[in-house]
Amino acid sequence: MRKHHLIMLCIIFMYTSKIYAQCPSGRYLNEIFPTVSTTTVTYSAPYNLQMDIYQPVGDTLSKRPLIILAHGGSFISGTKNDDTTILRLDTNFAKRGYVTVSIDYRLTTLANLVDSAMAFDAVIKAMSDGKAAIRYFVKDAATTNTYKIDTNNIFIGGNSAGAVLFMHVGYLDSLGECPPYLASAMGTNGGFEGNSGNAGYTTKSKGIINLAGALNTAAFVGPGDKPSANAQGTVDNVVPYNCGHPLGGIVPVQLCGLGVLEPVYVSNSIYHMSHVFPGDGHVPWSTDLVKFHTVDSMITVFLYNLVCTGIASVNEVNTNTEVALFPNPVNEILNVRSSQAVNDIALYDETGRVVYDAKNINKENYEINTSRLSKGLYFVRISFSNMNNSPVVRRVVVE
Repeated sequence: MRKHHLIMLCIIFMYTSKIYAQCPSGRYLNEIFPTVSTTTVTYSAPYNLQMDIYQPVGDTLSKRPLIILAHGGSFISGTKNDDTTILRLDTNFAKRGYVTVSIDYRLTTLANLVDSAMAFDAVIKAMSDGKAAIRYFVKDAATTNTYKIDTNNIFIGGNSAGAVLFMHVGYLDSLGECPPYLASAMGTNGGFEGNSGNAGYTTKSKGIINLAGALNTAAFVGPGDKPSANAQGTVDNVVPYNCGHPLGGIVPVQLCGLGVLEPVYVSNSIYHMSHVFPGDGHVPWSTDLVKFHTVDSMITVFLYNLVCTGIASVNEVNTNTEVALFPNPVNEILNVRSSQAVNDIALYDETGRVVYDAKNINKENYEINTSRLSKGLYFVRISFSNMNNSPVVRRVVVE
């Protein structure tokens, strides 16, 4: 039995040591930086658009992943300063070691949204602004390198309208993929790359954070497309959970939400994580801190997998289950949060010895008392009540 444990531990350690080599201990999972600085810059000179850049104070890493987020407001209201979900995410992820951003983008009026051509025009303008924000940091990395961005790890997304904005930036790969009505709107707004500034640099991103966002059609998603982390309430009347007209039906354009996108992700083997809030309306995490923590934990695991493990497809990870362990390092109580019911949890020390074993848990949330464990590195193996979900292994440090 001991030999079996040691063999298993060697396999686990080979996997986790790869993670450790790419990601410093605790970074991207835990809030290891207590203080965050905020800088406001103009990223679009043509339209005088600003964004707030959040950075971890005291960070010395030479290349850092970037998260660019956009606020909600139905494309008619909101600013970079007033979406509580975006502000919380920017602060939390900066503390975890990311550079994070909240952008302003061009808005329209409700009178314009009830006209389909004007509604598409408003979204295309906002997309142009989002692309300019990406290019701002790619340009910086190629010139002054003020923000020390790893341009291979740029993530985009938002809340509500901000998610709609960046979902289309992320999943529309070329002008040829656009239907005529979108191509026409792009043609009057600077073409596919837009006219919001920082021309000549790429708008490539690695993944999308989609909080109550949607796409004009699920057909924009195809094999090999970007990974995404998604959340939405099933009775969302602002952004349809399935396909329909937004804002309670008054905007005469189609949007398709998570209820339609989820099976498309699965059928195209796209790495993704999704959390559905049954019976909830629009952005329930904006007013419910427990639901916000659920979303925050899901995004944390999603991004960590992309930044630290190189996961690129659904075949490389169990995408039906999100697992978060915190705090890590831990002193007394290790919290286990999962999107699926946990059946068994086992802790192994560095010699392969089982030091904790709990069975038939059947809970999504669980606490492990680590106060009697010796300081050091441990491996946590989690099995699920749903036998179709493969066990996962996580690394934790006991202090």
